[in-house]
Amino acid sequence: MIKSSHPDSLIAKADLAFVEACRKVIERARLSNTEIVIWRDGKMVELSPDEATRELEANLAKRESLS
Repeated sequence: MIKSSHPDSLIAKADLAFVEACRKVIERARLSNTEIVIWRDGKMVELSPDEATRELEANLAKRESLS
């Protein structure tokens, strides 16, 4: 993954926008009581908003530990 430590870099801004978009998708799914469909290992997978939140937070924590 390309990463920039400078918070004003285009990469950092795009990364932040992506995380914010993920959170909005999860919140919209929660409000509409729907699943979130993702593509994983060549298959469609449906996640509940709670499952998606856990995965997002786990992936962000993992990414932080690698930096």
